[in-house]
Order: sequence, then structure tokens, then C-alpha cells
Amino acid sequence: MRVHKEDRAEAIRRVEAWWNHEIIDRAVVRVVAPRGVYPEKEYVGDLERYFTDPELVIPRIEETLARRYYGGEAFPVELPISTVAILGSFLGCPIRFTGTGTIWSDPIIDDPRDLPNLDFNPENKWWKAAKHLMECFAQRADGYHVAHPDLNGPAEVLARLRGTQRLALDFVDNPDYIKPAIDRITQAWFRYWEESVQIVQKTGGYFHWMGIWSDRPSVDLQSDFSCMISSEMFNEHFLPSIEAQTRMVERTMYHLDGPGAIKHLDALLALPHLDGIQWVRGAGAKPIEHWIPLLRKIQNAGKLVLTDCEKTSVERLLEELRPEGLMLQVSCDSIDEAQDLIRRVEGWTRSQSSQIGRFKNP
Repeated sequence: MRVHKEDRAEAIRRVEAWWNHEIIDRAVVRVVAPRGVYPEKEYVGDLERYFTDPELVIPRIEETLARRYYGGEAFPVELPISTVAILGSFLGCPIRFTGTGTIWSDPIIDDPRDLPNLDFNPENKWWKAAKHLMECFAQRADGYHVAHPDLNGPAEVLARLRGTQRLALDFVDNPDYIKPAIDRITQAWFRYWEESVQIVQKTGGYFHWMGIWSDRPSVDLQSDFSCMISSEMFNEHFLPSIEAQTRMVERTMYHLDGPGAIKHLDALLALPHLDGIQWVRGAGAKPIEHWIPLLRKIQNAGKLVLTDCEKTSVERLLEELRPEGLMLQVSCDSIDEAQDLIRRVEGWTRSQSSQIGRFKNP
């Protein structure tokens, strides 16, 4: 199924300028909208096949991509592997399929003094299934890109392997194994990332689940578990692996998820090789306008910013923040509305730029 984006070349140039804290003609905005109204399809059958069989997965994902309009710097990108913390499964966690939108993995570390093998395992069942899916997508992709799997952060992976509650208690009762285990998981993470990227980059560019175009290797970083621990614990146990990841991959964006993660922002902003922050407000959080000081702080630290916002908030953000290095993600109700928003972003950007030298020549 053909997925079409007419302005792909222009979008690539704008995003590459964004990576370099520059703008060509307007702020970078990713706008998606539905191409119509489609009924939900209920799947009745083997759930493992639903997630792993290319004959089921590829048509379903291609149909979803084709039903969406990708405006501005939004690209048609798909993750063939849609399970959460898939690296935990690659390292041995059993998977339970409980519905077409729900997959669980069970912990396998009962005694931290006796850790399982945390090395890259090319014979792991779920890795082989993931690799096969990526290869099938890479061969078939027509008009869309394929992202590498959401491997999740090493801390989240350890939480899957150990169990979230038990890992939280370990920070008090048995912390000595945590950092060595995360270091080993980080090495496995990098190997699985390398293997995945070699497959999916054949569809053009480097993508991860955030959907950001890059002509150089790029990856998302995250540590949602960090909301449960202090800054001191984070800096000691988690930050070294995050810094290592920023050195392993040329371009990195950190997924800062919710108010509980803000306490770690200063430590993250101090990482010299971290390119930027994706700010996610979290469920029930305050409107994006409330977080403008936070976004400004990220910009002032020399980091890129990616955040979602309501379409009614775009103008305020462009008034309060520098357009260079700012990427906004917006959903619209129709293609006409999306195209109109992009035109207005160009006008707002130019109205905020008093010097023509601010713009990079195409």
C-alpha cells in the first residue's frame, strides 16, 4: 500500500536545520490529521500471530499509515515491533499476550545475587521474530520509513527483569547490584540497537519511535522509573548509563515524562553529548503554556526541544520560545485545518524574527 508525502524533501531540510539549532523559513512543526473516518476492526485469532506474523502485521500497519495525513515535518514512520520494553523480552522475560493492544512481560530475576545472562542473544525467540518483521518491512516499505524497536531505557529494562516494586525496594535493601546490572544491560541495548538499525535504515534516514528524521544515527533515551527515586540515586545508578548512551549514538533525545521526572532535568542538561529533550506532560497535567519556563530552560541550556501541544497553543509557544531548535507536534481534525496551521506557523515565525539573517538559506 502506497503512503505518500509530497513535501518530504522540504521536511528533511527543515529537520536537519533543527538538529543544528537553525531554521530555514519557519519553526519545525509536525502536524497529523485523519484522511477520513474508518470503522474499528476487531481481531479474533491467535494474539502472538497478530503481533509477529508479517502477513498480519504489515497490512494492518500500512493501512493505518495510509489513513493519516503527514503535514509539515511529520513523516510516515512505523515501528514493526509494538511491544513495550521489548529488550526485556530479548533478554529472557516471558511475554503474555492479553489483547490486541496489551502485552505484558514477566520478571525473571528472583535473586539479584544470581543474575541471568544479560548479553546480546541472536537466538532469542522474540529477537528473531522482531528481526524477521523488520526485514520484511524494510523490503516492502513504499513511501514510509521503518523505525528501530522501542528498546526502552536500561533502567526500565531492569525493572522488567526484576519487577518494578522489587527494584524500588532494592534501592534501599540491596543497591549494590543495580549499577553493574544496568551497565550490562546498556551494552546489550547497544548491540540490539546496532543490529536493528542496520536493517531499518534501508528505508531512508534514521528513525526511532519519536518519529524524528535524521541523516545520522539517532536514538531515544528514557528512564521513566527515575520518577520513583531521588536525584542522588538517579545520578549514581542511572545517569552514567545515559551518558554512555549519548556517546554510543551520534544523536540522542531524552524522553522526559511527566512532572515527577523534572527533578532530574539539571543532571540531564549537563550531559555534553545529549542533543535534546522531549517533554511529555503526562496524563492530567497542566496545559502546555504552564510549562513554557521549563521549555525555555531547556533551550537556554543549548538543547533541542520536542513537545506536543494543542493547535490553539502554537502561537503562544512561538511567541515565548526561540523557533531555532523547537519542534512542535500537533494533531488536527482535517487536512485543511492542518495545512492552514502550517501556513500560520510560517507567518508567526517570520513575525517573531526581526532579522533576516536568522533564517538559514535553503
